[in-house]
Amino acid sequence: MLLHERRITRDIKIKDELNKEMEALKVFQYAIQFLKDHLFKSISDKIKGIQENDLHYVLTVPAIWEDSAKQFMREAATKHLKTDRQDSKEKNAFAQTIKAGMKYMVVDLGGGTADITVHQRYGDGSLKEVVPASGGPWGGKSIDEAFHSFLKRICGPKVMEELRKTELEDFIDLFREFETKKRSIRVDQTNKVVVTLPVALIDLVKSHRGKMETALEQSPYGQAVSYSKQKLHISPDTFRDLFKSTTEALIKHLERMFRDDKLSDLENLIMVGGFSECELIQHRMKEKFGKHKKIIIPEEAGLAVLKGAVLYGHQPKAISARVLRRTYGIQSWPEWDPQMHPESKKVNLGGVNRCKDVFFKYVQVGQQVETGHEESQVFQALKPDERTLECTIYVSTDPNPRYVTDPSCQRLGNLIIPLPEIRAGQTLEIEETMVFGDTELLVRARDLHTGRVVETQFDLL
Repeated sequence: MLLHERRITRDIKIKDELNKEMEALKVFQYAIQFLKDHLFKSISDKIKGIQENDLHYVLTVPAIWEDSAKQFMREAATKHLKTDRQDSKEKNAFAQTIKAGMKYMVVDLGGGTADITVHQRYGDGSLKEVVPASGGPWGGKSIDEAFHSFLKRICGPKVMEELRKTELEDFIDLFREFETKKRSIRVDQTNKVVVTLPVALIDLVKSHRGKMETALEQSPYGQAVSYSKQKLHISPDTFRDLFKSTTEALIKHLERMFRDDKLSDLENLIMVGGFSECELIQHRMKEKFGKHKKIIIPEEAGLAVLKGAVLYGHQPKAISARVLRRTYGIQSWPEWDPQMHPESKKVNLGGVNRCKDVFFKYVQVGQQVETGHEESQVFQALKPDERTLECTIYVSTDPNPRYVTDPSCQRLGNLIIPLPEIRAGQTLEIEETMVFGDTELLVRARDLHTGRVVETQFDLL
């Protein structure tokens, strides 16, 4: 969730449960190293003589992540893994069975986010995105947060914070028990959900609120929740309410998507990810969309992304086209036109009046691009004595932004292009190319005078 919610930099820090900070990059590196070492040991126990370079890794990330978050994960992984570039939530076993021309939606409900992609299969077996990947913070973790808020209304925010700070193991065990209850709740369940409270929590309530019974009476749940012998007995309706805001946010988002004319003929909706195994989520999805869509929930839905990653590792060209989530362009300096440009943008460069901060568009949001799709434009170096040319890439949620300073625009990164020395009066032209359609943006600059090419993936951190 950190990489989804915040602007990512290489030195961004992450807090643990006790609010102690550490560089997030190191945390991810250590976690990936542990998983890799654990995997390799398990395989080595079964396959003698296997070497680390025999393994090929595919790193999956949420499809809705921004470019900077993807680069962050790549840097965290490449210290220990040889990885392939791949957005998760895109490739799945179901795609092997659908007919050419058919569209299908994948709703991936994981721990942190819900990620929604729509693909269409073509006659050559490849898959193309139909609309940009989308989603939001509607994974299983949001239900944990609702339960935490529920406990704070009963026990008090200070009590829950003190439990987390002084009895972290009990705090974690409480939410582990909730996890089992969260997975087992049924749509038609009539008996109460029983959650055992740690002794440390009960003692804290006594010291701050008197008795647990008193705390319950003073809470909004006096009629729906009872306490007996270290256990909360929660009415099934109250427990199901913990899921409501998350499920309804997901439903509303899907409703908006289905109003898109491009999805008018979509019939198949596939639910994957661990949270998709929750019966309440399944019931609400079938209740809302089941009359007009075929809702498919594969066995072991939580492993679908993992299996899809393995398939992708063997068929890296399976996704042949993607739909852009942003408009991409560069900062340009065209000649000043008083009919088009505001006075505040007027600058004089080399004796020529120019307009600064103009957004020169390469591709726009919603555009479908084939893998390896290139867009090129030739620009001139404005100052003959420049030794480098700075190419600044911007993205925007607007299909047609005017200036890179517009509220919808965000600086994506820089490419520094070395320039050769030129004679007085000579014009230096640079061809700037963006390569789209893969999971990460590639930028290439070619000096038309020398033929020298500078190619890089942006440093977005």
